[in-house]
Amino acid sequence: MAKEKKDKSAHPFRENIEVVVFAIVMAMGLKVFAVEAYEIPTGSMQPTLMGTHLIDPATKMTDGGLHDRVLVDKISYYFRDPKRWEVVVFRYPLLTHNNYVKRLVGMPGEQLQITAGDIYTRPLGSNDEFQIVRKPWNVQEPMWKRVVPGVGDDPTKWANWNRTGAFDHEPDGTIRFNGQATLQYAVSIRDQYLHGYPDEIFFRMPNPQSRSSKRVSDLRIAFELEANEATGPFHAEFMMGPYPVNLEAAADGSYRLEMPDGELFEGVIPDLGRATKFDVAFWDHTLRLAVNDHEVVYRAMDLESGRETANSISFFSAAKGWGLSPVRVWRDVHYLAPLNHSTPLFDIPEGNYFMMGDNTQNSLDSRDWTSEILTFDPPLRGLTTLRGDRMDGGADEKFNNPRHNAERNIMTFRDEFGGLHTFTDEELQGVSRILQAAPLVPRNYLLGRALAVFLPVPPFAPVTRIGWVH
Repeated sequence: MAKEKKDKSAHPFRENIEVVVFAIVMAMGLKVFAVEAYEIPTGSMQPTLMGTHLIDPATKMTDGGLHDRVLVDKISYYFRDPKRWEVVVFRYPLLTHNNYVKRLVGMPGEQLQITAGDIYTRPLGSNDEFQIVRKPWNVQEPMWKRVVPGVGDDPTKWANWNRTGAFDHEPDGTIRFNGQATLQYAVSIRDQYLHGYPDEIFFRMPNPQSRSSKRVSDLRIAFELEANEATGPFHAEFMMGPYPVNLEAAADGSYRLEMPDGELFEGVIPDLGRATKFDVAFWDHTLRLAVNDHEVVYRAMDLESGRETANSISFFSAAKGWGLSPVRVWRDVHYLAPLNHSTPLFDIPEGNYFMMGDNTQNSLDSRDWTSEILTFDPPLRGLTTLRGDRMDGGADEKFNNPRHNAERNIMTFRDEFGGLHTFTDEELQGVSRILQAAPLVPRNYLLGRALAVFLPVPPFAPVTRIGWVH
């Protein structure tokens, strides 16, 4: 039986147009209501999100850039409230047609304080003690910024390590302890701006304008330890600000970890004949120990708020036979106080959030947002009040607000909705001008949460940037 022939459409052109229109409508609907892609322009969220111009090392001229493309979930916040530590895209409250991306660190109904590089909160309006806010490991792990070995350093050479006593230095970089000996990192670890950038672009970064080089207290230290017929114990001592962490390994394969709160953890090396990986991390008054990539300790401790920011790393043994691999060290984000030196204390009422960048040395965020309010009495050209952001001395002069002409007798002021208003000196006579801190982001300004980085990739960039955002 012959197949029936389909009737040809009498209006094929119209149907094609309908398909195209339908596809466009669906795509626009997804963009408005579901997901959208954003490009990261700056390094304010490094290492989580990257955005920077790159310099040709030979010519010292701009030669492209590294700008993450981020997929943003715009649905979740219709059904639930945002959560602390989520990376959020939102409208900048003082210039509402500009979108920013930062990490949500302060929640509604709390008072937030920045102390010694960490974040503390308490219920708004209470006299309770401030409590440190802890990042969970799935958030913390991708936020570590590598410090040791430094970019370009050969880890087998142990740059910046002081050695005292009897050692053998093996070809693979292992240091063999042969009696009374001490190994200590000679440099105080600070929050250098370039920490966390990939090695491939490190030497192509523009000269940064860093707002800090403070000593840090939160570190992650990883190394391999081998007991080759060891005759006694091996000790590792780490000072995380005022908080000591001590690890002791015995020749029989047992080890113990002494935590800053005095608690002890005891374990056994699974295979004494092989090198054992130790990974010690301290952040936000939390201690984690992994042995051979297996987490054995995860402890949140009730420690006094320490204002001392310092660090030291040392290994020592009076015994022979211990072999120590090249040590790797990372640091946590060190949260900085506001640029204007005001008290780093912020009230967050209900319906509002507090945002900060992961790279707090180069992030314009809730700490420093300042509004300028112009009040006209009597009204001028129908205006009674204007509000905009106060942006002086920024890298982009066109983004500064307010701006003046060369003779400085005409001022252009950008309001919070992007409108531009020009005034002469005469018109500004008697106008009230007030500066106010403006650290909060209203709930209805949140557009979505960053889900994943899906670009760039080689050969269009020097590194691959693909992965989930935590």
